[in-house]
Amino acid sequence: MEAVFGQFGYFSQISWMWYGISVLLAFGAGALWYTVLFGKQWIKVVNYECACGANLSKGEECKCKSRFPWEMIFQFVSTVIIGIMYFLLTSVSVALAIIVCLAFAGWTKSMLKFQIADWNRYITHALIDVGYFTLVSAIFIVFSLL
Repeated sequence: MEAVFGQFGYFSQISWMWYGISVLLAFGAGALWYTVLFGKQWIKVVNYECACGANLSKGEECKCKSRFPWEMIFQFVSTVIIGIMYFLLTSVSVALAIIVCLAFAGWTKSMLKFQIADWNRYITHALIDVGYFTLVSAIFIVFSLL
């Protein structure tokens, strides 16, 4: 534990300013990725239904109360945790951080295939989700080197 949290441990090597900036950048990239850039395609491939049962992928309007703040808080906390992981991994080895990115991207892509039988829908979903994860990973790896 001393090697991780101590005076000369891995956490002491993190530039907290660059970490904070990278978290905000990664979170902001997600907001753009899943709205402006690929929002319509993502809603369609995930067959998105809101809590009241309206299917947004079919153009139905969601009229129920939004869970917006809680979903965004959960996503932000997840981004914070992934960022810490990459900042710690990169301090050990950049190659290790890249291997973890590739392994998780491959795992995510393969898990989607178990959920989606249609090949075109699967490829679109995988490109959107794995593409975003790879972008976020690259942001964290690059910023951890600053």
